[in-house]
Amino acid sequence: MKVILMVCNGGLSGQHFLKSLAAAAETEGYKAGIDFGGVLYDKKAISKYLDVDYLFLFAPATEITKDAMDSSFVKIDTILLAPQVRYMLAAMRELSHGNDIKCIAIEPVTFAELAVKECFNLIK
Repeated sequence: MKVILMVCNGGLSGQHFLKSLAAAAETEGYKAGIDFGGVLYDKKAISKYLDVDYLFLFAPATEITKDAMDSSFVKIDTILLAPQVRYMLAAMRELSHGNDIKCIAIEPVTFAELAVKECFNLIK
């Protein structure tokens, strides 16, 4: 299972983009799950996703700390930053240093146009 964590300001546009991204994965034949980032810290909650190819998670950028990342029960493979928080890219890369986590700032036009296939190709 690849875990993709999308961080933003906590708005509905980020959730909508992530749902569309999960749908793009399913269109390509992958089994996808979507939930809030809090499941990373709950063994029982995360266990229901063990059979998916991609788990797409959503969390406010302010909740992503080194301690939070280190206490996750599963490895995060990619962190996507919504355009509203793309200024945090360097900080996210520093937080993920040594954990082999890819960090990607989503381009505003990609986000606005829901170009999820393009974005999915970056993470698979």
